[in-house]
Amino acid sequence: MLSISQFSRVSHISPKTLRYYDEIDLLKPQEVNQENGYRYYSSEQLITALKIQKLKQYEFRLAEIRLALTDELYLHDRLLEKAGEIQQKIVDYHDLQAALEGDLATLAAGGNFLFNQETEKITYHESVSWQIISIRKTINVKDFSQLLQEVVALVELKQATTVYAPITIYHSMEYTPDHYDVEVAIPILEKNLATRQLIAQGCVSYHFKGNYQKLPAAYAQLGKWVDEHQYEVVDPFFEVYLTDPSVTPADENEVVIYLPVKER
Repeated sequence: MLSISQFSRVSHISPKTLRYYDEIDLLKPQEVNQENGYRYYSSEQLITALKIQKLKQYEFRLAEIRLALTDELYLHDRLLEKAGEIQQKIVDYHDLQAALEGDLATLAAGGNFLFNQETEKITYHESVSWQIISIRKTINVKDFSQLLQEVVALVELKQATTVYAPITIYHSMEYTPDHYDVEVAIPILEKNLATRQLIAQGCVSYHFKGNYQKLPAAYAQLGKWVDEHQYEVVDPFFEVYLTDPSVTPADENEVVIYLPVKER
């Protein structure tokens, strides 16, 4: 048997953390001395401790680890999911590195790395309108591609004719990525097959081209233009995706941002 101090040294888990694992029934000591409360662990429990440490490295939450310790099928499936999540992070960090290098180049040339978009790309429209097939849900933003696939499948099911690029309409008043109210739409030709008509009377658009990491700066530039021209945003804004980010180089993505506005 190993005391909590000995077990801590071998497993590289602090005594404080071991006590917490005991409290939440993640890793309970083999024995507890009833007289002094000292915890003792078996050498076999080192395997469990090392497994916990390994799963924490893979960014498992403690609740997930508890399940993984007792359910091999869950462990296998969750490891597959984690592999996908880590791969996506690699892609995201690659894009972030590309954006950083671009900003460094802009600064070296004497430019403003934040507001380096062209204001000539901003256009005012009296009206924009499309017949759309859409699905509106409250989702985690990580599940956006799944929602887009659902809309594509619905368009195919209805045998509708696509006339423009996919659109996302943001209905949430605040950015809450884990429960974001969004509507994904595809413009179609046939009015009788549409979910509804998307229409904005008075709209400012911004044709953005570049790494998605710079989209917030594009919104800032567009908001600055709206303020300077004495407008205010009145309805949910939406984005039209002219390129597919899954196959387009990060710096070549194109998005048209639309802000419905009215004069102040």
